[in-house]
Amino acid sequence: MDYQATFEIDCGVSFGFGIKYSDSITQTESISADTPQSAYQNAMNLAGKFADNYLSNPYTGLTKVQLVSLTGSDGNVSFDISKAVVKRSRLEHLLVPPSESQSNK
Repeated sequence: MDYQATFEIDCGVSFGFGIKYSDSITQTESISADTPQSAYQNAMNLAGKFADNYLSNPYTGLTKVQLVSLTGSDGNVSFDISKAVVKRSRLEHLLVPPSESQSNK
């Protein structure tokens, strides 16, 4: 079954050397799963990849990805939105080995 997951990504964008602007992106992705629970887990795994690959917000020092909706053919999948958040700090981004961060893209 196909599901639509919508994420709110609070990150940073760099427009040159040392100039950064905060940014918020809404992104919707299709997810295939057999059950609503596995769709939720797949969506959170994808949120983790987004958190790993987007730049940190220069004002908070974090990349924050929140799952805001998950919809299947039977309607909305119920989940606790306050717990559907993945955060990565600048330090976490710096500590990821280059080969690992490249494989998450």
